[in-house]
Amino acid sequence: MQAMRVTNSLAMRRKCVVAYSIVAAFLMLSAGCSRTDNESRTTLRLSMIPTTDPGKIIRESQPFLEYLQKKTGAKVELTVPTNYAAVVEAVSNDRVDIAYFGGFTFVQASARAGALPLVQRERDQSFHSLFITQPKSPIHSLNDLQGHSFAFGDVNSTSGHLMPAYFMQQQGVDHAVIDKAIYTGGHDATALAVANGKVDAGAMDEQVYGRMIKEGKLSESQVRVFYTSPPFFDYVWAARKGLDPAMAKAFADAMLSLDAGNAEQKKILGLMGATKYLKADDSSYGPLRQAAKEAGLLK
Repeated sequence: MQAMRVTNSLAMRRKCVVAYSIVAAFLMLSAGCSRTDNESRTTLRLSMIPTTDPGKIIRESQPFLEYLQKKTGAKVELTVPTNYAAVVEAVSNDRVDIAYFGGFTFVQASARAGALPLVQRERDQSFHSLFITQPKSPIHSLNDLQGHSFAFGDVNSTSGHLMPAYFMQQQGVDHAVIDKAIYTGGHDATALAVANGKVDAGAMDEQVYGRMIKEGKLSESQVRVFYTSPPFFDYVWAARKGLDPAMAKAFADAMLSLDAGNAEQKKILGLMGATKYLKADDSSYGPLRQAAKEAGLLK
């Protein structure tokens, strides 16, 4: 009987060891598969031009990135450099897959590296630059700018430099005003330069102006809009030429499906300053290309 009990005990131990081994192997295999799945997951590298503070853009974009990850199945990474030219450089050197460009940086990336337009906000098809000055300033039109100091944003900005300069030239503004203008590096910086009296007037993005007024960072007691430009095509999401077409389509579809009727997606649209997205067409940027060429900013 004692021998039988010992034999049964040994048999039970063997069964337990085998069972534990099977479970352990299963868990290790599952963990291995999980790691492999995560490691093999495609990474979609995004970048955006710094229309305002880069750190602020990245912080506020987290819900947007999470939405894209769910829709595309990719791991989404976002970088926002400190100047516009860096985004063109990154796309041109295949360090970024899809970028949020201004119209001018898009035509630069298109000419240099064949960047392909994907989607844009509805408002980007009829965008405007605002010209601002101090409330009590004697400046009330573009023709009043002669003899006054002026500020543009980034040299590569569409609404902060290229198109304002183009419209100024079209209306015969003294070239000295344009030639002696300072470059603040960003729309918000231009607004504050005018508000603080560092320059007499400046041009900026209408959306950034509206946001600063809404957030209390700027008030109509500090600045006055004295001219609104004619409409032009501006911001656009575009892909590098060599990006997998399936990934480019997945991104575009995710943007086009954003619905203001969905509470979560409405917040994302709000963060992007959009009501909805539309497909973008390269031919829409013909006039902007021409303006850049006339200004000697595009070959």
